[in-house]
Amino acid sequence: MSDYKIIDISIWLDDFTFPGNPEVKVTGPANRVSGTNPEYVYDFEFCSQSGTHIQGAHYFDKEGQKIDQYSLEHFEAYAHIIDVSKRSEDITLDDLKKEIDNINLENMILLFRTGYMDDLINKIDDPKRPGLSMAAAKYLCEVKKIKMIAIDALGVESVDSKNYEVNVYLTTQNILILECLTNLHLLSGRPFIEAFPLKIQGVEGTPCRAIAKVYKE
Repeated sequence: MSDYKIIDISIWLDDFTFPGNPEVKVTGPANRVSGTNPEYVYDFEFCSQSGTHIQGAHYFDKEGQKIDQYSLEHFEAYAHIIDVSKRSEDITLDDLKKEIDNINLENMILLFRTGYMDDLINKIDDPKRPGLSMAAAKYLCEVKKIKMIAIDALGVESVDSKNYEVNVYLTTQNILILECLTNLHLLSGRPFIEAFPLKIQGVEGTPCRAIAKVYKE
């Protein structure tokens, strides 16, 4: 028996599509073998940012590290959870200092639990996403030295941004960003997160099957 429970924190690949991105398409089944026993295979079309996805430094940096250039160790770590109730506002430096100023988060994942993605998918009250201020982003990278930001929302860009400055900064700091999570209300303590990208070369990120291992107390 394992000493942890596995919780799926990924949305379905076609649960949400960013405006301007192609819709997820599944076609089939097809039979492409000879003989009397047909096979049932399917073809997929989707964007690198379909569904729950993880992205690296190339996201907003032309010369940034592409997702296949990270070692597998980058895609798993213990996570510290911060609950966020804000809508249409940024998570600020003061917000973070109140929560984590005396906590060692080096090489960990900071997981923002907002409930936004579940509200969006379930079409509850036309939710407005929260964001992350530049000062807060710098604090996480330069002071707390985290390895990844994860969130159950459509990214961590400041709601006041006009040109994606926070994302640009995070990519220059080589911070991985894990977006569009779900089921975070099922997590407790310090879960161990795994979010491995598809093995595709030369792209900024890919969809992933993110899971959390919640350890028994």
